[in-house]
Amino acid sequence: MKKRILTTTTLLLSAALLAGCQSNTTRESGQTPAQTSSEAQTTAETSSSNSAGSEAEDDKIPLKAAMITPQKLGDNGPIDACYQGLQEGAADFGYDIKVLEPESGEYEDSIRAMCDDGYTLIFCIFSQMQDAVSRVALEYPEIHFVQILGDLKMDNVKTLNFKDQEGGFLTGVAAAHMTQSGKVAVIAGAEVGDNIRNIAGFEAGVRATGKDVEYTHVYVGSFEDPTKGKELANTLIQEGYDMLLEVCAASSMGIREAVKEAGTPVCMIGNCVDESEAIPGQVPFSTFTNYRNFFYSCMEEVAQGQFETGVIFRGLKEGDVDCVFAKDETMKVPQEVKDAVQEFKQKIIDGEIEPPMEIQ
Repeated sequence: MKKRILTTTTLLLSAALLAGCQSNTTRESGQTPAQTSSEAQTTAETSSSNSAGSEAEDDKIPLKAAMITPQKLGDNGPIDACYQGLQEGAADFGYDIKVLEPESGEYEDSIRAMCDDGYTLIFCIFSQMQDAVSRVALEYPEIHFVQILGDLKMDNVKTLNFKDQEGGFLTGVAAAHMTQSGKVAVIAGAEVGDNIRNIAGFEAGVRATGKDVEYTHVYVGSFEDPTKGKELANTLIQEGYDMLLEVCAASSMGIREAVKEAGTPVCMIGNCVDESEAIPGQVPFSTFTNYRNFFYSCMEEVAQGQFETGVIFRGLKEGDVDCVFAKDETMKVPQEVKDAVQEFKQKIIDGEIEPPMEIQ
């Protein structure tokens, strides 16, 4: 069974990931994940020994949180942002934490192993893990499960989703204002809920400007295939598309290469975090989804003896999605573009506009 496991405790958390998930798989001191795992296990054993007495005295169940992800750390996007929230929550609220990266087919066993190891808050990332969560959660009603993206409703499960269509809408508005060729596109990882919401919002945002702009979308078919991502990006660039929104995690590394090789005026629109530094001068803005806050807020809830369950969507009003612009020194975006985005943003917050969740 091929599986990578990273273990750490709050003693390792004197420094969090760089804000905005800009680092790759290196950690606080530039270590590789393998190095961090080895050192973290030693620290975890020491921490467990040192804290056993105080926990017994306080008669409290230790706070332990696990993150189980089907995609690897180092995506410069949602997985790294989740890990950032996990680290910060551990540092602030006193959790021991563990990260598992199981292969497909290992999800259920990985979740059950964390339950048996005493982890009382378990984060499972992306909808492909939902079936496994639904089975294991029934067996462990006392454990808090957080399903990141999905529609699972259970008494001990919180399912968190973004209103991706709102952030997508704003980047569609910005793209329609900035395109020089009049052709914009989305390159998504797969035909799944959050990708569909991003595409639906983006294309609705383009239409809302009333500008004569052509739009399309394509699927890589994977979130970890940079080669295919680059191939699709090159095809779109050759067809005249000059603004490309990536919604495909690690597959976007290939899109970066294609955009950089094409040069200006071709631009990539970032996803999840501000990606403007990835290709200076060619990433004018990015969608922002606050995965870090999903983790941090849930860890805070459980530490305070609370845990809200149900299927929850968070968007602009909650500060969990947005369109973020590059700093002027990296790439100057015309003020009229920013003003247009701000105008539509306020209309969404006020309820005057409701971006679609389905592609139209």
